Amino acid sequence: MSSIGLKPDESKLVKDFILLPLLLDVVENDRGILCSAALKMPVISNALIDRLQKAALADLAQVRKKMRERGLKVYEERKTGLGIEVEFRCRGYHHKLSMLWGLVEAEIEQRSFTYLGLDIADK
Repeated sequence: MSSIGLKPDESKLVKDFILLPLLLDVVENDRGILCSAALKMPVISNALIDRLQKAALADLAQVRKKMRERGLKVYEERKTGLGIEVEFRCRGYHHKLSMLWGLVEAEIEQRSFTYLGLDIADK
């Protein structure tokens, strides 16, 4: 990733911009699986999923707003066998960001625990 004109918090915004929709996809997929399962207390699992979605959507709205304010624009996103590759522009400079699937999964899991107020060390 090029560092010309890019601050660490700006690369974090791009990372969040990519990860949060993936988290929402994972959560929605899990909701479908849980809805088709014969759970004894489906209200609890649905409440947890709703909480995750609400928190992720709120963060995504903030990320999009901050990206607009800072002139960040993602113009290409590719999912490969190894991970995700993103190309974006920041104040006229072009940058690339790559994340391996293992990192993506770990980040999504960490954020899910955080949104639910749980400590990932307890898993």
